[in-house]
Amino acid sequence: MTVMSRDDDPIPESTMTSPLATQPVTLAVRQLAAGHLEAAAAACRRLKDPADTEALHDFRVALRRLRSLTRAYKPYIRDCLPKKLRRRVKDLAAGTGIARDTEVQLAWLNDQRGQARSHERPGYMWIIRRLEARLDEEYQDIRENLPGRFERLHERIATRLALDYDDSSPSLGEVAADLLLETGEEFRAHLELVHGQADEDEIHQARITAKRLRYLLEPLAPELDNGQDLVRELKALQDIMGEIHDTQVLGAELSQAAEEAGAARMKRLIDLSLRLPHDDPQVEAARRSDERPGLVSLARDLQEREQDLINRLLGRMGEGDLTRFLQHLQVAAEQLRRLVAPEPESDAEADADAPPNPETYPGD
Repeated sequence: MTVMSRDDDPIPESTMTSPLATQPVTLAVRQLAAGHLEAAAAACRRLKDPADTEALHDFRVALRRLRSLTRAYKPYIRDCLPKKLRRRVKDLAAGTGIARDTEVQLAWLNDQRGQARSHERPGYMWIIRRLEARLDEEYQDIRENLPGRFERLHERIATRLALDYDDSSPSLGEVAADLLLETGEEFRAHLELVHGQADEDEIHQARITAKRLRYLLEPLAPELDNGQDLVRELKALQDIMGEIHDTQVLGAELSQAAEEAGAARMKRLIDLSLRLPHDDPQVEAARRSDERPGLVSLARDLQEREQDLINRLLGRMGEGDLTRFLQHLQVAAEQLRRLVAPEPESDAEADADAPPNPETYPGD
């Protein structure tokens, strides 16, 4: 399954002239948050255009980056963005999840439709029509309600971000170095518990942790020697886990759909049988029109796809991808600390700054 729920869009550029890592964390996080907020506002304005198929994705990515940023640096931003506002950002993003999942599912199903056999096509078309109806309903709700809700939230957050706050906090680089190592260790702990399809929860947690780690890295990557390589290494693992997640979500959808399809088919047959002779063409057509073979075929394809993806993930870990990534992450954290640490004063500079020795004053 192709992952359409990607989040590799460029992050808003910082307007700071000095390195981001050296800025007070409260100041740097407020500026990054303002950039994510404006990116969400720009995407929200595009939602009214039905032809813009990426507007919802871009809106979700911007909100996710904002949420991840404020969560990671919560101790330094809670005065600026209290819990209530952070919760409203989370709720707003959650309200768009069904639509985006449905878009991803429909894209995969439409790719698969061409390989369906004749007896499988009723199932393929049934699930596609079901998801298309859901997507239309979700987008109607989003376009009617989301812009107004976001506009009010945008105004409140933007106002608070623009206020003056105490900027005597530690540097962003100092705080981020610790967060990168802590989150990297959490990522490792989850991935090392993955051994197969039964470890669905650990894969999910590893995927979420990878996103948090990536959002920590991305703003600082331009200032790190290996920053862009680190993001690419992490994205390679994250993409596999994202595809695994997509197959699992669609698998759950198929399971529920099969139950409803069976009940709907039986009701249709009974209704026709009550009104028509058993050899009536409509009854015969209803008997032949069975969605279940197509749904079963899709389920088999999903299972094989998920197993293949998990094998790829385990293979990359077996080849040392995770170990190398964590080693490179350690190097990045050390570089961040060097960036923000004061340069040690040389002996010559120390002698030049020292007060004259009274015993060597001229004329004594």
